Amino acid sequence: MHTRGLQYFTLSEIAPRVWFMLRGCNFRCRGCFRPARDEGGTQLTAEEALARMERACLDYYGTLPREAMITGGEPTLDKAYLVQLVRGLKTRGFARIVLMTNGYALGEDERYVPELTEAGLTEAHVDVKAFSEELHQWYTGKSSKPVLQAIQRLNASGITLIVQTVLIPGIVDLDEIEQIARFLATVNKHIPYRINPFAPTFAFDRVSRRPTLEEMERAYDVASRYLPNAIVSRSCYREYPTPPPQKTWITVYPDLTVKRRSMEDQKEDRLAWLSADKSREQLLEDWQKIAWDAELRRSLVGISEHASSRARPFKETSPQSGVVTVKFTSALHAITKAKSTELTCNGSLSVETVINRLAGAYGEQFNEAVLTGRGTDGPLTLKRSFSLYLNGLEIGQLQGLQTEVRGGDELIILSWVSGG
Repeated sequence: MHTRGLQYFTLSEIAPRVWFMLRGCNFRCRGCFRPARDEGGTQLTAEEALARMERACLDYYGTLPREAMITGGEPTLDKAYLVQLVRGLKTRGFARIVLMTNGYALGEDERYVPELTEAGLTEAHVDVKAFSEELHQWYTGKSSKPVLQAIQRLNASGITLIVQTVLIPGIVDLDEIEQIARFLATVNKHIPYRINPFAPTFAFDRVSRRPTLEEMERAYDVASRYLPNAIVSRSCYREYPTPPPQKTWITVYPDLTVKRRSMEDQKEDRLAWLSADKSREQLLEDWQKIAWDAELRRSLVGISEHASSRARPFKETSPQSGVVTVKFTSALHAITKAKSTELTCNGSLSVETVINRLAGAYGEQFNEAVLTGRGTDGPLTLKRSFSLYLNGLEIGQLQGLQTEVRGGDELIILSWVSGG
């Protein structure tokens, strides 16, 4: 029987959603901030993990969620285990099953991606640590080639794919970002590419400093030359660009004890992990010298949403007829029965009009999934877990739901998650 070490489940307070935190990793990233990279946790078979997840979700939500995220550590270390876990989630009615991975094992085994998609995987988030072979070897201890191969296979599989990289000044810098973006564009230029800031505070090895806001802006500018869906992101926040004021989360341990954990608990976990090599006193002294990157993360809102000639405030004048393409996040595929649709645009529309037309076409299920309702004055209101991008730009930094849409434009409805 195949087993993996399970550290805990995390249950979202925003909407029914569960994370599996698996222990162990095949990389040894110098800047890693995850205690889950080391072996440990409670050894469980996939079925045992699923049974405990089911019990935890029923106790907390009263029902099973439809979204699951599998993270770690590295979830792909045991193919048989992971395939069984994904299949078990699908059997239990999960419509959105997301894998957060470094991609290495998926690139080494040509059958891995097909078996996962056949089992029910709907989405993959791949961390590309670096593009250059020598740098990737130095930073992770492994080759970059299987990771790049995994991206090609995942893209070919047809599931939703998001790629992300941590910007590490002096190591994974602008040249690396450009090489990664150029490679992704050869695979599929529409792959969403997220650039996260390095956070030295909790890193296993403080290999660099945190990037400045200007460095993040330059990284976005470089990536966006190749990828229209490049964004800078704030790692560890689900909603982009404005996270909810959530300072705790629900953790369920393998023995089904429940704890509402905070950032202070996370700090203690990482202190315990890092104390194997340094004294607690030295770590605390070091941390006082480096501010936690919350200020930078707040500043990142809107970097990737610069004004564009193709994204305009809504006006009744200057109509342009044609077709508007709307692409859906995989979380909506069960409702829309398609990855995208096209709407005829006889003149200019607002984003709100487009959403209203989609709601009319897909009915109550779409309304319940995407909309929270309408305010007293009747405006449409989206759920916090969804973001709208017009021609690659987040509408919140334009004119919101009143942003103008014309024929030839592309509107993407995304539901964001993030890994570590």
